[in-house]
Amino acid sequence: MQLHRHPYTTATLSDGVELRLRSLGPDDLGLLERFFYSLSPESVYRRFMSPLGRPSVELGTRLLAVDHHDREAVAAFHDGEIVGVARYALGPAGHDLAIVVADAWQRRGLSTVLLGRLLALARSRGITSFSASLLAENRPVIEMIRQAFPEARFERAGSELEARISLL
Repeated sequence: MQLHRHPYTTATLSDGVELRLRSLGPDDLGLLERFFYSLSPESVYRRFMSPLGRPSVELGTRLLAVDHHDREAVAAFHDGEIVGVARYALGPAGHDLAIVVADAWQRRGLSTVLLGRLLALARSRGITSFSASLLAENRPVIEMIRQAFPEARFERAGSELEARISLL
């Protein structure tokens, strides 16, 4: 078993399933690759907003290049495997938010659990807002954002939406 600097916390979904959560780091590349390959093409498309056949090592390395301040990634684990990841990264327009959940775990409240953990970390680091780019057709994520952040603003740009989320 790998040792990590970041301790696990636990979370229980509404159906009683207990998960372990922790921040990711560079030594999680193998776990992240297995997670990616567990996703359906639709889930990959919704997360990356384009089809992605095989992720490059560079992409995996970039996704795991977290400094735990301006770039963070929190994963949920079940039976030692990643079943969902929430992340933020400082970009040109502020902190960008992204969440992806394994198909078998969707619509069970995992996104909300991951988002809650990520928000707690962001707030403790002085982050006051997020932006999130998503497909305009991605109704489940739009509804999750609306429920979690009633004040969120959405701007449409073609087939995409940009959500502006205040953490204040």
